[in-house]
Amino acid sequence: MQGRMNMVSFSRVLSASAFATVLATAPLAAHAAEVSPPTGAGVANQVEQIAPGSLSADTVFSAVESAKPADLGGIMNYCIQSNYLTASEAWPVLAAFNKKTNDVPSNQKGNMSYADGSTGLLKVGGKEPISLENASTDIRKQACAKVEARAKSLL
Repeated sequence: MQGRMNMVSFSRVLSASAFATVLATAPLAAHAAEVSPPTGAGVANQVEQIAPGSLSADTVFSAVESAKPADLGGIMNYCIQSNYLTASEAWPVLAAFNKKTNDVPSNQKGNMSYADGSTGLLKVGGKEPISLENASTDIRKQACAKVEARAKSLL
């Protein structure tokens, strides 16, 4: 009988302990839901917060015209992957451009600017980068056509 009472007492203590643990962690879970998730390092953290579709054509086209080769190659990759450029026509241009600039060397140690460009980010002078995702679809298509034309002109 004594063993049975000890088991019941132990069971109650264990249940009370589990309940206390749940109560203690509830505020942490609530706080975690309020805190935004961490973001990765690099240029993506520096992108100016602009409402999607609100980036002007002048800003985008100016960034394309002043883009360095690594940025240009990365943006062209973004344009192909996003179907703003026809892959069968643009891939050969990008391959030739990458070969000329060596921004994607065979040893897999590429240029971070190329990687950022591949996500749609363009660095504008010494300012914060812009994201093509913040431009309208029409502006993105036009910018991608300008990127391809500029890459061809540099070959």
